[in-house]
Amino acid sequence: MLQAIAQSIDGTALSWAAGCCLVAGAAYAALRKHWAFRTRFEASVRAVEAAQGAYVGLSAAHHLLMKGGPLPVVLVQRMAGYLWFDTLYECVLPLVKGTPVSIPFLAHHLVGLAAHGLAKTHIPLRAVTAHVYLAELSTPSLHISWCLKQLGRSRTTLYFVNGLVGAVAYLVFRVAWPPLFVYWNRDAKPWDAERAGVHTAFLMCSAVFWALNLFWFRKLVAMARGARRRKAT
Repeated sequence: MLQAIAQSIDGTALSWAAGCCLVAGAAYAALRKHWAFRTRFEASVRAVEAAQGAYVGLSAAHHLLMKGGPLPVVLVQRMAGYLWFDTLYECVLPLVKGTPVSIPFLAHHLVGLAAHGLAKTHIPLRAVTAHVYLAELSTPSLHISWCLKQLGRSRTTLYFVNGLVGAVAYLVFRVAWPPLFVYWNRDAKPWDAERAGVHTAFLMCSAVFWALNLFWFRKLVAMARGARRRKAT
């Protein structure tokens, strides 16, 4: 796994990670007069996460609809760079907020980096990665909901519609799509026997992603039910 994580590092990935840092810094500076330090810090990174999610998710959807086949390696490299940026954030944010490091998020990102190291060097895996990236289509709505809540607009129609869109996208692309994709391609054999180990490692990474997404989806459902009960009372 460590070797695969190391393979995710290259000039393109590091440049993209640096670009994410610059965008987050610009967002932080723009919000300087509006929010307190902790909220401003979190908002600046969430802006990057939302933009990255939209970019990767829409790029993958466009690729699957118009071309198909393996993704361009540059998109995998850029996503790896973003994951390095976000891994650093997941380690720094708890220090800012005085909370423990989120082990599930950290595990998600480390496994993600390993998967990207494998996909970068094995072309057939990038065909599967295109479908994995569809999960990012749910990311912008999650961060928009957080932003609306910070602005005191959690009881608006916009908040409700955005949350509904995000929940549907999460259910479809993060929970339902992965097992359906595996089922529909159960007879496909895109990898040769010499790379069976790489194939297996990539599938294991994907299984971890799906399990974590199920875990977080249950938490989202529980939060939604709690909010509904509070509204009713």
